[in-house]
Amino acid sequence: MKSQTSLVASQVRLQHWAEQIKDCQNRPEDMDVKTWCDQNGLTKANYYYRVRKVREACLSVCEDPGVSFVELEQPVASANDVNGTGINSSAGAVIKGRNGLSIELYNTASQKLIQKILGACAYAQ
Repeated sequence: MKSQTSLVASQVRLQHWAEQIKDCQNRPEDMDVKTWCDQNGLTKANYYYRVRKVREACLSVCEDPGVSFVELEQPVASANDVNGTGINSSAGAVIKGRNGLSIELYNTASQKLIQKILGACAYAQ
């Protein structure tokens, strides 16, 4: 079993790799992956190794049998409608994880926030 230090180091490494992958994906349209890798001190093979490892980490979070999703019906707009948008304050989904962990996501939650929450769930004890 990995030590806590190893887990943190692995998580930091994966976060760094994910940032690099994002940078590569945001490269100029006329630049290919190999050119981007050359400019950033990576081999093309190493770049794709990192892509694979980041994807595997993301999949392991999503496929965790300790996390389940409960789909809720779309709530009807009510007095809770904050600013006339038709979106009220009731949860759109609830994530139930290990050790009684329960997270409610609202209809206004961004994709980025949901990704961060799922990532944090992987390390919750």
